[in-house]
Amino acid sequence: MGHLIFTAMATITLNYNGRNKIAKAIVKMIVDSGLFRVLTDDEPNVTTKRAIKDAKEGRTYKAENLDDLVKYLNS
Repeated sequence: MGHLIFTAMATITLNYNGRNKIAKAIVKMIVDSGLFRVLTDDEPNVTTKRAIKDAKEGRTYKAENLDDLVKYLNS
């Protein structure tokens, strides 16, 4: 029997010469495969989106000082 293993989404960053035809073709092939999507610079990642949602819904903690923060994080 096979086992399914689910992993979280991972993010990779590609740096390439945008004038290089081969590099552009490879990136296009990767994106066109449908297995990957391009994130724009202004699109926050999942963790940031969750933090924004938590802040909007009031699920935040404001520490009075460093000791207070450490106590909160260790609790």
